[in-house]
Amino acid sequence: MEVVLEKYFVTDFLQKEDFEENFIYELLNGTIVKRSAPSLLHQSILRKLVHIFEDYLAEKKLGEFFFAPIDVVLDEENLVIPDLVFVFESKKDILKENYIAGIPDLVVEILSPSTARYDRGEKMKLYKKHQVPEYWIIEPKMQVVEIYTYQNGDYDLQEYAMEKGWVKSKILQDLQFDISEIFKT
Repeated sequence: MEVVLEKYFVTDFLQKEDFEENFIYELLNGTIVKRSAPSLLHQSILRKLVHIFEDYLAEKKLGEFFFAPIDVVLDEENLVIPDLVFVFESKKDILKENYIAGIPDLVVEILSPSTARYDRGEKMKLYKKHQVPEYWIIEPKMQVVEIYTYQNGDYDLQEYAMEKGWVKSKILQDLQFDISEIFKT
């Protein structure tokens, strides 16, 4: 992961035209962060999560979810590209033509060696600052799923499973799955 030290605002960042192809760029606290494309394992886990969300939301019709790459503009210095985001129907006004302008209700980040310190560090702090109600961290190599919920100004670890076992979303009632479903090859 490469960091560009010059400070930017989202409006300037979106107008930049010198980004290299085959990389993903985010703006974290005004700093451009460049990362390589995700691994096949990462994409496999994301694909399986998408199926879980599709099946759940086909019945419930509670809102919409999107998966990477999708820009989420949190504020004027922060544009993130989470692996998966969910927005309740009641907040659908934050869904713009090409991005999400506001705070999603649920964010999922699948860790990779190049993103883990950002996903657990700076990005987690941003999600907490903006009071994202639920934040999932998925660690592929250790086969761990952690679900954090925002309460009283901080994230509390609500669900944790390693290799197998069920996890359940707090904000999407009845959304639960055995984590072995997303890790099996």
